[in-house]
Amino acid sequence: MGLGENWRGERTDFAGIKAVSSWLAQVKAAGFGSAANLLAALVKNDAPSQAALSLAALVRDAQEKSEKPIARLGLDLEQVELSAELTDADLTDLTAVFERMRADSGRYADWAALARATAQTVENGAGDVIDAVADGRVEPAAAGTEFTYACAEARWNSARAMLPELGQLAGLDRHELVRLFQEKERSRLNDAPALILARHFAQIPKGSMGEMGVIRGEIGRKSRHKPIRWVMKNAGAMVQRIKPVMLMSPISVAQFLPPGTVTFDLLVIDEASQIRPEDALGVIARARQIVVVGDQKQLPPTSFFDRLVDDFEDEEEEDDEMPAGATAADMESILSLCEARGLRSRMLEWHYRSRDPSLIRVSNAEFYGDKLVLPPSPLQLDPNYGMKFRRVPGVYARGKTTTARAGTNKIEAQHVVKAVAEHARKSPDLSLGVVAFSKAQSDTLTEALEYERRRDPVLDAFLREGRAEDVFVKNIENVQGDERDVILISVGYGPQEPNGRLAAMSFGPVNGEGGERRLNVLFSRARVRCEIFASFDPGDIDPSRSSREGPRVLKRFLDFAKTGIIEEQMATGLEADSPFEEDVARVIRDLGYEADPQVGTAGFRIDIGVRHPDRPGQYIVAVECDGAAYHSALWARERDRLRQDVLEGLGWRFHRIWSTDWFHRRDHEIRRLAEALLAAKEFSAGGIAVRGANTGGILQLVDVEQNAPGPIQIGHLEMTAPPYQRADLLVRSTVEPHEAPQGQIGDLIIKIVEIEGPIHVDEIARRVATAFGKLKAGSRIVDATLRALNAVQKRSDNRLKTLGQFVMTIEQATAPPVRDRRTQTGGLLKAEYLPPTEISAAMSRISVESGIMPPEEMTKAVARLLGFQRVGPDLLETILAIVLQE
Repeated sequence: MGLGENWRGERTDFAGIKAVSSWLAQVKAAGFGSAANLLAALVKNDAPSQAALSLAALVRDAQEKSEKPIARLGLDLEQVELSAELTDADLTDLTAVFERMRADSGRYADWAALARATAQTVENGAGDVIDAVADGRVEPAAAGTEFTYACAEARWNSARAMLPELGQLAGLDRHELVRLFQEKERSRLNDAPALILARHFAQIPKGSMGEMGVIRGEIGRKSRHKPIRWVMKNAGAMVQRIKPVMLMSPISVAQFLPPGTVTFDLLVIDEASQIRPEDALGVIARARQIVVVGDQKQLPPTSFFDRLVDDFEDEEEEDDEMPAGATAADMESILSLCEARGLRSRMLEWHYRSRDPSLIRVSNAEFYGDKLVLPPSPLQLDPNYGMKFRRVPGVYARGKTTTARAGTNKIEAQHVVKAVAEHARKSPDLSLGVVAFSKAQSDTLTEALEYERRRDPVLDAFLREGRAEDVFVKNIENVQGDERDVILISVGYGPQEPNGRLAAMSFGPVNGEGGERRLNVLFSRARVRCEIFASFDPGDIDPSRSSREGPRVLKRFLDFAKTGIIEEQMATGLEADSPFEEDVARVIRDLGYEADPQVGTAGFRIDIGVRHPDRPGQYIVAVECDGAAYHSALWARERDRLRQDVLEGLGWRFHRIWSTDWFHRRDHEIRRLAEALLAAKEFSAGGIAVRGANTGGILQLVDVEQNAPGPIQIGHLEMTAPPYQRADLLVRSTVEPHEAPQGQIGDLIIKIVEIEGPIHVDEIARRVATAFGKLKAGSRIVDATLRALNAVQKRSDNRLKTLGQFVMTIEQATAPPVRDRRTQTGGLLKAEYLPPTEISAAMSRISVESGIMPPEEMTKAVARLLGFQRVGPDLLETILAIVLQE
């Protein structure tokens, strides 16, 4: 644009023109579009300079008031999208910011807490996480995970710096390490019996006199053996050395072990709930320590004779001064007595027998407070597993009829026999037991089986004896202690017409005192399957019509068997223990399989159970991760072998994934997992095969006569002593022994004593004379020997010790040798030259190897061990004197 009249050539006021131009630009920016608008505004303001001063004062005041809270609170104007400089900030926007702050003044405490946390985080070295959130590189919701991961990584780096070998974990084959541990652990268990036997054989007594003389005499007899009680009375200690472990019933202990003859270090009482206190106290008195094993929820001792005791009335008046309380005779069993006396107790929680948790489910809930640890089953709703219920149109005969005996159910028995025949054809490798509620029904079952086997050769072959576990038919009262793969139960009791209703809540022993305990025993006998045959529906039982617990518990068992609800076979619904397990489960699902975390019950849960893609009711693989469950195990044996062995024994296929391998070689582990799942799917195409106790068929018969034991050889158990070793030494010297240097003779004496000690001083003098080539030791040689011996004993390294006329080393005095003098001659066979310490050592060894014996017999045994063929008067007197002193 032109300068017009302002142009003055070289004298033009360019600075003034520039100032005017800048001012006009500001006016235009302020919204004045023309000079007329500006003049109109100036006309309205009488004193623009004064207004400018006032405005400047207001600006300074506003700036000061704004800077104070901004400085105190440390506000960052850029974070609220304002100019970094306050003078350039839009006042309207700044007012809005302050207004929002005033409205949200209650969040100041949160802001202060955030500021402190931020400062502390930065101070502790985690400022990178704060910066990442501020920069938008990390979402605020993921900040916690990132921080945790950063801490873990920092700890890992620190640990690797302290322990460089940790860096090798990524290349460590932990599968091979676990396999090696399992191999060595199993080898140790297999070697333990051999080691125990070796130690036992090494300590078997080898004596032939005293108590061992009694035993050897009985071994040598062909007939007319002494009673066991007599042998135990006269040789009990040696019998216990030969047989340190005895398996006996309480009545056998009372019958065969006279009081005071033997004492046991440890007594183990099994099935203690069935042993009365009065029967057990006799054997307890013979033990220093007891371990009582039993179950109060199982059968008590037989009560056949209880009524005889109950009918007895004590006519004597009670002593008021006697303390009140239960006595041993008041206790039901030795187990009850131990509990009443406050003995320390421990519950064995792992339950191994039942291959399917449904077999023990009701007992666990009803009797054990759900404290039993049950390994999960790989199958669901499988007809070959678990507890099953079969209703049959049976008829219970309360009284004798033309077709049935009283107390029997013939139709139900026939259905049971049919099931046995079916089992013989389909599952002959699974052992079988049949149990009835009553003795009459068990007899009917036996008769029906015998009749049917005559017409059925398959059934007849199955019922033959000779298998690992033969078929049994028992009643509820005597089945405790037995177990089979499959148990068939015949209730027997029922309606009096086919498919009728129960007229009475009478179930025999179940209605009696402790009937529920009988049921607990009965329904826990099976390992694989338990089938219950009844002639009524579980809903027909009305527990309110009986005052006993038995009918109620029976109804619960039958209801459970009928419904088929097997809770332990289902996934628990719990979440995975760790993100690692969640990641593994996600990969399994991506591979096309259904994965259930935490399968099983508390105490024995599988990390991930993988279902068959075509049969969802069947698990094909148990995937174990080294997560919380793995690290919570107290012993390597439990976490690396026992759990796996138990699961594999139940039919599970086992696949382990290590977290280090999953993180460092993820692709490799996923391929390995996929291969394992495919192999398990193909393996389980025909279902899971149950290996029964009778797999392998009939056991090989043993020809008794061909394997008849021959004469027992015990010659190797003779007690012997090493032969006596004479010190035959030579000294090259031209002088006589009594003229030899005293030090030379002293060194010779030390060598003689080291070989023959304890030795008489006269025998030492003879050895010295022989070493110098002399035939006998005269008085001068004896004197020289005594002087040299005294000089040796005065040395600082005194190595010899004198007891009476016998010299020995310190070691020989501590552990005197016992030597056989059978090949010796001369003075060594004289009684006066026999060391008393050697006689005492021989006595101790004979006592250990032969047991207690009379002094005269001990004297002969000592003489024989020392190699004397004949015991003369002098030898008898010398040895007997020491024997009597001991």
